[in-house]
Formats: sequence, C-alpha cells, structure tokens
Amino acid sequence: MKQKLLLPVLFLIALQAQGQLPENAPDTLLLHTFEGLLDPADTMLSQPSGSDLHWVNYDQDNKTGLCVNNNTTPKGWYWESDLGFPDPNQANNDAFTSCSFLQGFNPQNRNWLITAPVTIPDDTYWLCWRSLTYYGPDFMDGYKVLVSTGNNFPASFTDTLFKAAQTVDRLVVGSLDLNDYIFSPGYIHANGYTDDEYFFVDFENGEPFYHGKMEPHCVSLSEYAGQTIYLAFLHDSYDDFQLQVDDILVSNQLSGVDKKLTEAVEFQLMPNPAESFSFLHWTTREALPVHGSLWDATGRKVWEKSFSPRSEGQYYLDTSLLSPGVYFCSLETPKGRGIRKLMVR
Repeated sequence: MKQKLLLPVLFLIALQAQGQLPENAPDTLLLHTFEGLLDPADTMLSQPSGSDLHWVNYDQDNKTGLCVNNNTTPKGWYWESDLGFPDPNQANNDAFTSCSFLQGFNPQNRNWLITAPVTIPDDTYWLCWRSLTYYGPDFMDGYKVLVSTGNNFPASFTDTLFKAAQTVDRLVVGSLDLNDYIFSPGYIHANGYTDDEYFFVDFENGEPFYHGKMEPHCVSLSEYAGQTIYLAFLHDSYDDFQLQVDDILVSNQLSGVDKKLTEAVEFQLMPNPAESFSFLHWTTREALPVHGSLWDATGRKVWEKSFSPRSEGQYYLDTSLLSPGVYFCSLETPKGRGIRKLMVR
C-alpha cells in the first residue's frame, strides 16, 4: 500500500521539476479567523448603512440574551473561546458567538454578521467556514448563510447559500434520539449527529446532550462570477442556546495536477497556499468511502484519515505544525483517486 500511494507523489514531484505545475498562488479574497489580541467586534459597524466597506455586527432584534451562566450576554455576535472542547479551559481557538436563549424566551432572535463587500473574479471561488451548535438535539441552533448582490441591508439578502436546521419541538425531552425531535428544514449538525468528528456526549448539566464541535462547510460562489456581493451569517434560531462561526474564507485553489485522476473524485483545497489551515472539500458521483492522505515532497506521509461513504464531504486540515513547502493531498475511493498540490507557507 505504501508503495502504491508513493508513486503518484514521485510522479508529481517530477512534473514540478519540469515546470508543469503552476507556482502562483490563487487569491484569497476574504479571511476572518477571529484570532488576535483585540476583540473583532470593536472593528465592526453596529448596523448596515447600505454600502459599507467594513464588516457589520447587527443585532436586529435588540433583545437581551442569557447564555453566559444565565447572565446578560453581549448583544449581537461576540468574541469567545471555541466552545467545542470538553474542557473550555483547554480551548486554544477563538470564534464569534451568538446567543438565541433570550430573556423571557423571546422568539425574535436575529443576529447578523455581514462581511465587507467582495468581488468574485470568476467561477472558481468558494465560501468556506466552520460552525458549531452548542447544545443538541434539545436546543440545537440553526442559521442561514445569505448573499446580497446589491447593498448590505437585511432585506437585500435574498439568496440562500446554506441553511442549518434548528430544533422546533421536543417529543421526548433529554433524548439523544433524533426521531424524538422535530427540526426545521436544513442541515442537521454533524450529518445528523452521525459523524462524531464534530460532537461529543456531554454530561456536565445532568442530562446528556450532544456537545457540538467546529464543523467545516464549503459552498461554491460560481454563480456570482463577475459580481460584487455581501455575505451574511444570520442566526435566527429562537429559544435555543449558542451558535459559533469561525474561519470565514472566500478563496479558490490551484488547478488540478492530473485531470484524468480527478475524474473519480473532485476536490478543492482552500486556501492554497495555506498558512495554518486549509478546507478540504470533495464530491463523488455516488456515496463512496474516502481515504485521505497528505505527503511531503520527500514522500513522507504527514496526515491520513478514512471517511465513511458519502458523496460530498469536507474536512478542516490543520497545517499549523507543518514545515513550509510543497505537499500532495490524495483522496482515494474504490473507483479511483484524486491528487492535488498544497503549498504551505
């Protein structure tokens, strides 16, 4: 097996030496990781004016949240450590958080996180991000990712790129069986809590619940090629708990290194080059198991992971501990393999 996987890597290294692989990095048009020493909310506008050039953190409902130990929560989106850890004191990542547990169980929650305008040059660009819903399935938060091709007023966000489901009703309170709940239309976190990469069972509050972990998502922006758009993350869950988003990215990728090999599985690596992470997104023509590997230029395997059968998947590839240089990512299915080059800075 090792020899079988190593051969494509050596072949690609040879192509690079012949100058047949592109070296220029594609543009990353937008990136917010919510890391740093200063609160990101301090640099954002509190409401949109229509043509803003800055990010907007807009609390449209203007209601008080009670998510922090049943005490008053900052309105709108607020800066907090990543909630997706069993021990919050061990968190080494920051994210943007929104609360839907409002005073008086108010159902009017509407918190908008609106990006600066971004011009999409062509049809190769994607939007990627990570999100978690803290408390599921009892109080699972939903949200929408929206697009405006005009201004950044809420009414102009008429296109829906992604919709995450929220808990609407509980037939059996405290159950971990999704059949005991009614959800709104949309994607249920962690593929309906079947992918334990993105949740764990938490007993901290007595009744067990599915504690969400950051899950990656990517959607194509190809239909907005040549247009300037605003993107919005609308947290419109009512009477649930907490939602977090992180690593919001608009980027494309380096071109494929072998079109014939990628017919079996198409995938993107964004951003590429990567500094601390890259979103890995793939599609296959049918639900297939996928085995991912990452190799350095010497043929040394630095990462691998197997994924259960699916026709579309995404993974957040942490490159923060990798040395700068050229790497090759392989996704192998029973029907073929796809390979792409990843540059790490």
